[in-house]
Amino acid sequence: MLQNFKSVCTGILTLALSVLLVDSAWATDPSLNYVRPRGGQRGTELELTFIGARLSDAVEILSYKKGFEFKDIKANPKNANVCTAIVKIAPDCALGEHTFQVRTKTGVSEYKTFWVGPFPEIAEKEPNSEFETPQPIEMNHTVSGVVQNEDVDHYVVTAKKGDRISAEIEGIRLATTLFDPYIAILDEKRFELKAEDDLPLLRNDAAVSVIAPADGKYTILVRDSSYGGNGAAFYRLHVGTYPRPTAVYPAGGQLGTKQKVTFKGNTVDNLVQEFQLPDKPDAEFELFATDAGGTAPSGNVFRLFPHGNSMEQEPNNDFKTASAAALPNAFNGIIETDGDIDYFKFQGKKDQTLEIECYARRIRSPLDAVVNLYNAKFGRVAGNDDSRGPDSYFRYKFPADGDYYISITDHLSRGGADFVYRIEMLPVSPSLELGIPRNARYSQERQQIVVPRGNRFAAVISASRSNFGGEIALDSSNFPKGVKVVAEPMAANLTTMPVVFEAAADAPVEGELIELKGHHVDPKQNISGSSPTGPTWFACGTTSCCG
Repeated sequence: MLQNFKSVCTGILTLALSVLLVDSAWATDPSLNYVRPRGGQRGTELELTFIGARLSDAVEILSYKKGFEFKDIKANPKNANVCTAIVKIAPDCALGEHTFQVRTKTGVSEYKTFWVGPFPEIAEKEPNSEFETPQPIEMNHTVSGVVQNEDVDHYVVTAKKGDRISAEIEGIRLATTLFDPYIAILDEKRFELKAEDDLPLLRNDAAVSVIAPADGKYTILVRDSSYGGNGAAFYRLHVGTYPRPTAVYPAGGQLGTKQKVTFKGNTVDNLVQEFQLPDKPDAEFELFATDAGGTAPSGNVFRLFPHGNSMEQEPNNDFKTASAAALPNAFNGIIETDGDIDYFKFQGKKDQTLEIECYARRIRSPLDAVVNLYNAKFGRVAGNDDSRGPDSYFRYKFPADGDYYISITDHLSRGGADFVYRIEMLPVSPSLELGIPRNARYSQERQQIVVPRGNRFAAVISASRSNFGGEIALDSSNFPKGVKVVAEPMAANLTTMPVVFEAAADAPVEGELIELKGHHVDPKQNISGSSPTGPTWFACGTTSCCG
């Protein structure tokens, strides 16, 4: 995709690029506010309601990922701002967040999120605002609810001694409103067994997991962390016996290989699983923990890397006990205790310049990493704290062949079983990223390319060059049939450039997921790129519009 809209509440980066053939002005473009229900169970079929503006002529629902089949798209005869569709969710549909858009005869809407879970769905039933009047639910179910102002929702389950009780909430991740959920598990005496507000794994959402200390009933409490809430504070609460690890170790592996990992944290005690990793990079790749209790409703972030892993070997808390590691492998470890410092020893090559990236908070670890590089005499030569906010990043050109050391610790000297990290070091190389400059913060306006059949649409394209210079040409070889781009190469001294997209008079009326690509005009440079967040929607409509 091109540079995309970042939702107010989630970290997802997606964008719809649409080439649509339409017959009216830009003001008639459809708008989508949200999708109801906010999610569904994979392997089921349900009706979705799309709520926004100018949706009466909806013809297609667009999805960024596989696993959805839409049919029976209907307008609401009493409300032009609403349409419905039946969606069939495939049994193997990826769990977690997905994005939908509505394509109408006049344009394409913003994208909004829809969540897929592993459990049957039930609705919240009021009154459930008091501990004494909770809503009974079964284990391994997902509750769809809403927190009104100062509302506190209670759900009760029955468990045997030794059973795992896990609860994870999708609240702020639903990106409907600024809802910061708090959840807790209480016993029959109202004693709080576990509570959570913000979990690094889930950012501002929460998850808790306990082992039942006795047979009996256990209450799951849901509220806003500051007792706020409103009619748009929707949530999806997953309650069950599933594992809910807070970390996976190692947190990355080599593309195309099988990788054994260990899930850690909460009530998951070193759960080992093996996964086949994909052959191609995927910035959103996750691993889902599974055991006899079920599958976690959301995954653990996992890095896909061209090379293998070097693992820390304790003790490695000083230069003399540093873990031996070899480049270009990634260095992996855990800051397991307060005050822990991990050291690695490796060989550097003269005049080689490496980009040194630490992945901790970006893989949802609680660790606030500080990384330092030392020469063979233990003298510090480089280091960083927060260049990747709050992860560490720096470049270093090695002045000589020989031994070097790298250390990592937490900025506040904290530690824990889930303080996982990776240090990846790769040679500096050229890269190119394309995008559409944003007109307004948190807006998707003009982030779509809407091309009428037999007409044109103008847009501004941005290019971010790293470690190279020169002219850039856009590649239209993978555009939909009948669509082309009209643009001169982007001059070496420019970072943005106007571009015109044209659709032939007989271009098919359709939507298609396309990756916008660009390349250096000199083929000998062998430099190409696209959006760092993946492909975008191209669509074709029927008549004219203004851009």
